Amino acid sequence: MKRTFVAMSLFSILSLTGCQDDEAATSAAIHQQHQQAAAQLLTSAEQLASAVENYCQTPSAQALTNSRNAWQQLMQHWMTFQGREKGSEAALALSWQIQFWPDKKDITGRKMAQLLAQDTTWTAKALSEQSVAVQGVGAMEWLLYDHPERLQDVHGCALAVAIGQRLHQSGDSLQQVWQQNPWQAMTPQMALGEYVGALTNQLDFAMKKLSLPMGKPGQPRPYQAESWRSQTSLANLKANVLAMQALYLADGQGLDALLRARGETALADRLAGQFRSLLTDWPQGAGLGALLKTRDGYRSLISLNNGLEYIRYALHDEVSPALGIVVGFNATDGD
Repeated sequence: MKRTFVAMSLFSILSLTGCQDDEAATSAAIHQQHQQAAAQLLTSAEQLASAVENYCQTPSAQALTNSRNAWQQLMQHWMTFQGREKGSEAALALSWQIQFWPDKKDITGRKMAQLLAQDTTWTAKALSEQSVAVQGVGAMEWLLYDHPERLQDVHGCALAVAIGQRLHQSGDSLQQVWQQNPWQAMTPQMALGEYVGALTNQLDFAMKKLSLPMGKPGQPRPYQAESWRSQTSLANLKANVLAMQALYLADGQGLDALLRARGETALADRLAGQFRSLLTDWPQGAGLGALLKTRDGYRSLISLNNGLEYIRYALHDEVSPALGIVVGFNATDGD
């Protein structure tokens, strides 16, 4: 009887050790993924700042297009971090500085108009002392898409250059912050909880990006959509889902692999399949506006929301219990 007990205890210890090794490898893989994404974001911020400066030096339709393309590239890279709310506190503190959203009262538009009404040549340093609503991607979108005519005057161009430089500074800060692994000092199980929490938080945030503009059937609110000025909200949302899929897989060392290692193959297959089907059946177009105007378009958004809801259910009610973790408070709750 004692031999059986000893054997079972040894088996349990070995199994636990194996799980901890897997979770430690997962933590390292997730950190590396964030490092690479931060480096990409910094590069795209540099390119946007450069494109805007080039436009202001030599204005042309092509230079404006180049600036808009650079802005969209930066947005795509920012979608990797948007809404995760896990990791370094210093990284989280940069979120509002990079993107002020939701902006239900158009604070960005009002603040930008106020800055341009002042007889001031704005710099990145001066801008850093202003509202975060005028320091990030939303402020740049306001100029590039809603009021490109303001780039024809000296003050408007100076403000655009200052915003570009400020975004470059924010991108550099984010890249430096992610040099350190914020989960390294945690136990593997705590780090795993942070990992699943990051995924569920980002998922909840993505669903909020759908629910706000969808409003109620027959009463959509298109101006509550993210990036409604550039009509790229749907493209941004797809980038969110691609980022979540990459986070889930983590190059073969993420949740998918952990679930399979614990014999939860069917659950892993369902989750991986749901990500694939969501992306395969993604609605056409870059913006939400056109889809909100028709019944078929609205139905496609309901279907998209249902697909995201399924992933949320699986993460909360199946993945967490299977891995023995508790997902903590979600920063988007109650907003």
